[in-house]
Amino acid sequence: MCLYRKTSLEERTVLRRAFSKWDVFEYFKDKLIYVRTNNVGRKQIFFLPSEIIVTDKQPLYAGLLIGELGKQFSPSIQMSQIIAKEGKNFPSIKVNSKGETMVVYGRDIFVDSIIEHNTHRENEMVIILNQRNEAIGIGRTRNKSNHITNKGKIAVTTIADIGQYLREEDLDV
Repeated sequence: MCLYRKTSLEERTVLRRAFSKWDVFEYFKDKLIYVRTNNVGRKQIFFLPSEIIVTDKQPLYAGLLIGELGKQFSPSIQMSQIIAKEGKNFPSIKVNSKGETMVVYGRDIFVDSIIEHNTHRENEMVIILNQRNEAIGIGRTRNKSNHITNKGKIAVTTIADIGQYLREEDLDV
């Protein structure tokens, strides 16, 4: 059974568009990207340091999970950290320390916590950054950028955050 496979032409097209949107196209230009379909049929996208030789025996896990692929590419937390480090112009929201705490605990972002934003559309996926420009989460805007001035309102719904690993670990104990 082949767990990992190279991307198809259609998958590469979707990924290239996403990499361009997130301003990491050049970073991933020469990188090895593989697809693994998980047990519920979702296509997981992995960045691997070296090529997997297709044999009967493949590793169960290999590389860095950078997202999932459906009709569009959904970045993972690990991918958001690559975007924050390598990208220059990508959809993002920068939050203050109170906002950072809220995101790490899985809460949504209030307008009052936003320091800067590089977003233009409603329902746009954004990388959530702390004051040190480190990715702490992924969210989706609720309003257009010109409505981010309404104090006391939720501006971004948190989809994923770096605190998920810790919260999930607590459930296992």
